[in-house]
Amino acid sequence: MRKYNWAVKGVIFMLAVWLIIYIGIPYFDDTKPMEPEKNLINLIIAIPAGVAFGWYRYKYLKEKFQSKQGKE
Repeated sequence: MRKYNWAVKGVIFMLAVWLIIYIGIPYFDDTKPMEPEKNLINLIIAIPAGVAFGWYRYKYLKEKFQSKQGKE
């Protein structure tokens, strides 16, 4: 599981973003309806987006940064 730690971190991040957007913001803005069940398609899209974000942020950028540090 340690090998795919970046994917788990990305999915958790995107789920947190989904929770903030569709559950957290309506508590403070009365013009937005609190109906997160209507936004489940966005939740389904958030999972592969989280994997892509996790790969980019925690794997690709880390490897790129380490390779640049090694060149200097």
